[in-house]
Amino acid sequence: MTRLHWKEDDYQDVLSAAESMRDRSETIDGLLFAEFAKTGEGEGMIIAAYRSESDYQAASAEVSSILGGLARLLTSTPHGHQGTVALSFGSPPT
Repeated sequence: MTRLHWKEDDYQDVLSAAESMRDRSETIDGLLFAEFAKTGEGEGMIIAAYRSESDYQAASAEVSSILGGLARLLTSTPHGHQGTVALSFGSPPT
């Protein structure tokens, strides 16, 4: 999970920038899915799942590079958290 903050007036630009990174993100080996959720005014998060911890570690530089493409729109550095799935419901998004 990566928390993001931006100026609310820039929300559409944040969405457009994130969408422009879709193709690059979809080539990350081991990435099962990534979802962008707006959690409040000027804030949101990206929730992503990987096949394994090693896939996550291997992808970290590429993910940082991709997130760097949002830097001009963010009001703070993205703050990432990682963990292991303890419980899962349903199927991952497609």
